[in-house]
Amino acid sequence: MTGGEKMKEINLDMCQTTIVHEGKVNDVRTQLQGKDFADLLVLSKCLGDASRVQLLYALATYKEMCVCDLAAVLNASMATTSHHLRFLKKNGLTKSYKEGKMVYYSLANPEVSAAIGSLLKVTEGLQLIS
Repeated sequence: MTGGEKMKEINLDMCQTTIVHEGKVNDVRTQLQGKDFADLLVLSKCLGDASRVQLLYALATYKEMCVCDLAAVLNASMATTSHHLRFLKKNGLTKSYKEGKMVYYSLANPEVSAAIGSLLKVTEGLQLIS
């Protein structure tokens, strides 16, 4: 600052004045009534772990994989991989079956695969900060 000038910092993330648009607010409040976001919050937990996201991506890519292969993809132990897979299965994102000594996992339905693809496309254009 030169010559004793004071610069005002402008916060571009906040309104500089408060004018509530009652129509919009009431409309959204009405739409929110009765909505249950619990499933969406659980889904965010499923996607909130890098290993789980990698497992879902692998299953979206190859449709079906055994736990051994999925552990190798993650470079993790079978126990850790199985833990993540059970969590995804418990929450309805994957399914499994046993064939002899092998356990195979796949995505529970095509919508899961489509959602993974859509989320990856969305992230391509974002500048995310971790």
